[in-house]
Amino acid sequence: MFKNIFRRLRGAAGNAIVWCATWFLAGFPLALINHTIFGGWGEYPFWPTALGTAQTMAGLGLFAGAGFSLYLGIAGRKRRLKELKPGWVGLSTALAVGVLVPVFGVYLGDAPLARALEIAAYTGVFSGLSALGQVKIAQKALASGEGGLDELEPGAEQALPAVETETV
Repeated sequence: MFKNIFRRLRGAAGNAIVWCATWFLAGFPLALINHTIFGGWGEYPFWPTALGTAQTMAGLGLFAGAGFSLYLGIAGRKRRLKELKPGWVGLSTALAVGVLVPVFGVYLGDAPLARALEIAAYTGVFSGLSALGQVKIAQKALASGEGGLDELEPGAEQALPAVETETV
Protein backbone atom coordinates (compact mmCIF):
# COMPACT_ATOMS: atom_id res chain seq x y z
CA MET A 1 0.00 0.00 0.00
CA PHE A 2 2.75 2.49 0.92
CA LYS A 3 4.63 1.58 -2.23
CA ASN A 4 1.59 2.61 -4.29
CA ILE A 5 1.19 5.87 -2.36
CA PHE A 6 4.85 6.77 -2.75
CA ARG A 7 4.70 5.92 -6.45
CA ARG A 8 1.75 8.29 -6.89
CA LEU A 9 3.45 11.04 -4.91
CA ARG A 10 6.62 10.64 -6.96
CA GLY A 11 4.56 10.85 -10.16
CA ALA A 12 2.75 13.97 -8.95
CA ALA A 13 6.03 15.63 -7.95
CA GLY A 14 7.61 14.74 -11.29
CA ASN A 15 4.60 16.08 -13.17
CA ALA A 16 4.68 19.31 -11.15
CA ILE A 17 8.38 19.78 -11.93
CA VAL A 18 7.83 19.16 -15.66
CA TRP A 19 5.00 21.70 -15.74
CA CYS A 20 7.14 24.15 -13.74
CA ALA A 21 10.00 23.93 -16.25
CA THR A 22 7.69 24.12 -19.25
CA TRP A 23 5.82 27.13 -17.95
CA PHE A 24 9.11 28.82 -17.05
CA LEU A 25 10.20 28.52 -20.68
CA ALA A 26 6.79 29.74 -21.85
CA GLY A 27 7.16 32.85 -19.69
CA PHE A 28 9.78 34.41 -21.96
CA PRO A 29 7.69 34.50 -25.16
CA LEU A 30 4.74 35.76 -23.10
CA ALA A 31 6.86 38.58 -21.73
CA LEU A 32 8.02 39.44 -25.25
CA ILE A 33 4.44 39.50 -26.56
CA ASN A 34 3.31 41.59 -23.60
CA HIS A 35 6.26 43.92 -24.01
CA THR A 36 5.64 44.31 -27.76
CA ILE A 37 1.85 44.68 -27.77
CA PHE A 38 1.39 46.79 -24.66
CA GLY A 39 4.48 48.88 -25.13
CA GLY A 40 6.95 49.43 -22.41
CA TRP A 41 10.11 49.47 -24.48
CA GLY A 42 11.15 52.70 -22.80
CA GLU A 43 9.38 52.28 -19.48
CA TYR A 44 11.17 49.29 -18.03
CA PRO A 45 14.00 46.95 -19.06
CA PHE A 46 12.92 43.79 -20.84
CA TRP A 47 15.11 41.10 -19.28
CA PRO A 48 14.31 41.68 -15.59
CA THR A 49 10.62 41.80 -16.47
CA ALA A 50 10.87 38.68 -18.63
CA LEU A 51 12.68 36.81 -15.87
CA GLY A 52 10.03 37.88 -13.35
CA THR A 53 7.28 36.71 -15.68
CA ALA A 54 9.04 33.38 -16.22
CA GLN A 55 9.49 32.88 -12.47
CA THR A 56 5.83 33.65 -11.83
CA MET A 57 4.79 31.23 -14.57
CA ALA A 58 7.09 28.56 -13.10
CA GLY A 59 5.49 28.92 -9.68
CA LEU A 60 2.02 28.70 -11.14
CA GLY A 61 3.10 25.72 -13.25
CA LEU A 62 4.37 23.90 -10.19
CA PHE A 63 1.03 24.21 -8.41
CA ALA A 64 -0.96 23.58 -11.59
CA GLY A 65 1.01 20.41 -12.38
CA ALA A 66 0.38 19.09 -8.88
CA GLY A 67 -3.29 20.07 -9.20
CA PHE A 68 -3.53 18.27 -12.53
CA SER A 69 -2.08 15.10 -11.00
CA LEU A 70 -4.54 15.31 -8.14
CA TYR A 71 -7.47 15.99 -10.46
CA LEU A 72 -6.57 13.22 -12.92
CA GLY A 73 -6.03 10.79 -10.04
CA ILE A 74 -9.59 11.45 -8.88
CA ALA A 75 -11.45 11.97 -12.17
CA GLY A 76 -9.58 9.40 -14.23
CA ARG A 77 -9.26 6.74 -11.56
CA LYS A 78 -11.37 4.08 -13.30
CA ARG A 79 -10.01 4.74 -16.79
CA ARG A 80 -6.96 3.59 -18.65
CA LEU A 81 -4.78 6.01 -20.57
CA LYS A 82 -6.12 4.98 -23.96
CA GLU A 83 -9.70 5.56 -22.75
CA LEU A 84 -9.09 9.21 -21.83
CA LYS A 85 -10.36 11.85 -24.23
CA PRO A 86 -7.66 14.55 -24.44
CA GLY A 87 -10.15 17.36 -25.14
CA TRP A 88 -12.25 16.43 -22.14
CA VAL A 89 -9.18 16.16 -19.92
CA GLY A 90 -7.89 19.54 -21.15
CA LEU A 91 -11.20 21.35 -20.63
CA SER A 92 -11.93 19.84 -17.24
CA THR A 93 -8.37 20.48 -16.07
CA ALA A 94 -8.62 24.09 -17.22
CA LEU A 95 -11.75 24.51 -15.12
CA ALA A 96 -10.52 22.60 -12.08
CA VAL A 97 -7.00 24.02 -11.89
CA GLY A 98 -8.12 27.46 -13.08
CA VAL A 99 -10.30 27.65 -9.97
CA LEU A 100 -8.04 25.76 -7.55
CA VAL A 101 -4.80 27.74 -7.95
CA PRO A 102 -6.28 31.26 -7.57
CA VAL A 103 -8.32 30.18 -4.56
CA PHE A 104 -5.08 29.25 -2.83
CA GLY A 105 -3.52 32.50 -4.07
CA VAL A 106 -6.28 34.59 -2.53
CA TYR A 107 -6.28 32.53 0.65
CA LEU A 108 -2.52 32.34 1.16
CA GLY A 109 -1.30 35.44 -0.63
CA ASP A 110 -4.13 37.84 0.16
CA ALA A 111 -4.38 38.80 -3.53
CA PRO A 112 -7.18 41.16 -4.62
CA LEU A 113 -10.12 39.53 -6.38
CA ALA A 114 -9.42 41.16 -9.77
CA ARG A 115 -5.84 39.87 -9.73
CA ALA A 116 -7.08 36.40 -8.70
CA LEU A 117 -9.46 36.35 -11.68
CA GLU A 118 -6.63 37.31 -14.02
CA ILE A 119 -4.47 34.54 -12.56
CA ALA A 120 -7.40 32.12 -12.92
CA ALA A 121 -7.73 32.93 -16.62
CA TYR A 122 -4.02 32.48 -17.35
CA THR A 123 -3.71 29.39 -15.19
CA GLY A 124 -6.85 27.82 -16.63
CA VAL A 125 -5.79 28.31 -20.25
CA PHE A 126 -2.24 27.10 -19.70
CA SER A 127 -3.40 24.17 -17.58
CA GLY A 128 -5.88 23.06 -20.21
CA LEU A 129 -3.30 23.28 -22.98
CA SER A 130 -0.67 21.51 -20.89
CA ALA A 131 -3.06 18.70 -19.92
CA LEU A 132 -4.24 18.29 -23.51
CA GLY A 133 -0.66 18.06 -24.77
CA GLN A 134 0.46 15.73 -22.01
CA VAL A 135 -2.38 13.25 -22.56
CA LYS A 136 -1.92 13.33 -26.34
CA ILE A 137 1.83 12.70 -26.04
CA ALA A 138 1.28 9.87 -23.54
CA GLN A 139 -1.36 8.26 -25.75
CA LYS A 140 0.89 8.53 -28.79
CA ALA A 141 3.71 6.87 -26.86
CA LEU A 142 1.31 4.15 -25.73
CA ALA A 143 0.05 3.61 -29.28
CA SER A 144 3.58 3.17 -30.62
CA GLY A 145 4.34 0.44 -28.10
CA GLU A 146 0.79 -0.81 -27.57
CA GLY A 147 1.82 -1.76 -24.06
CA GLY A 148 -0.50 -1.64 -21.14
CA LEU A 149 -0.07 -0.55 -17.58
CA ASP A 150 0.57 -4.16 -16.63
CA GLU A 151 3.77 -4.12 -18.62
CA LEU A 152 5.01 -1.07 -16.74
CA GLU A 153 4.43 -2.45 -13.26
CA PRO A 154 7.51 -3.55 -11.31
CA GLY A 155 8.08 -7.27 -11.31
CA ALA A 156 6.55 -7.78 -14.73
CA GLU A 157 9.92 -7.77 -16.45
CA GLN A 158 10.87 -10.93 -18.22
CA ALA A 159 14.42 -12.13 -18.36
CA LEU A 160 15.95 -12.75 -21.74
CA PRO A 161 16.26 -16.42 -22.63
CA ALA A 162 19.66 -17.91 -22.18
CA VAL A 163 21.70 -18.02 -25.34
CA GLU A 164 23.47 -21.26 -26.06
CA THR A 165 26.89 -20.98 -27.60
CA GLU A 166 28.84 -23.66 -29.35
CA THR A 167 32.44 -24.25 -28.43
CA VAL A 168 34.79 -25.46 -31.08
